[in-house]
Amino acid sequence: MNNIHPSAIVHPETQLGNDIEIGPFCTVGPDVTLGDGCRLISHVVIEGPTVIGQRNTFYPFSIIGMEPQDLKYDKEQTSLQIGDDNTFRESVSVHRGTEQGGGKTGVGNNNLFMGYVHIAHDCLVGNDNVFANYVGISGHVIVDDWVILGGQVGVVQFLRIGSHAYIGGASLIDKNVPPYATGYGNRLEIKGVNIVGLKRRGFSREAISAISDAHRLYFRSQLSEVEALRRIEAEFEDSDEVRAFTDFLQAVGGKVH
Repeated sequence: MNNIHPSAIVHPETQLGNDIEIGPFCTVGPDVTLGDGCRLISHVVIEGPTVIGQRNTFYPFSIIGMEPQDLKYDKEQTSLQIGDDNTFRESVSVHRGTEQGGGKTGVGNNNLFMGYVHIAHDCLVGNDNVFANYVGISGHVIVDDWVILGGQVGVVQFLRIGSHAYIGGASLIDKNVPPYATGYGNRLEIKGVNIVGLKRRGFSREAISAISDAHRLYFRSQLSEVEALRRIEAEFEDSDEVRAFTDFLQAVGGKVH
């Protein structure tokens, strides 16, 4: 059974799952799907087309699925798709996509977005990420899995952040960030490998050592980027973890910090 507060405004065409809680003064528009077990605590606004999976929690004043802040947007039917088990804290905003950007903004599973985080149009956010307070993600950004962004981090549009990266607070990210990297600064500088995070996630000592050696070759040696990549691929061809690193570099054309 769903629990909808009398002061909430839920459009008759909203698709509701089971065991949903919609608290005081929430507004849910048409063309919105809410999966089982979602909680809208209070003063939440959700517009569509938006499809939301199961067990997501929306804290007060979060704004989900509104039109993109893009001057090229002309009321076309674009969408937002959200997976399962995400937490959207106070005043988080997530916008729908644009036709030019593929028409969809996407959020995966088990992410934590702390207060005042903004995820712009056409972003694709993976799984198990943590965005601290006031993080701002510009349009067309891809964030892979297990990424931690410290408070007040800003990300320039059309970039990608690889899995298991850890970025310190108040950093400006203006280039792609490869997997496993840790760094900070305005502008961001890669400082090394996120060893603490990799240990917590069960990476073996051998895998961490291989990742560290590959990072060192690419970022700290005197080799050119092409030569470094060729040597990494030759020396660590049996490492799936390093292959994820080299695949990322090839996908973004080597344009990383």
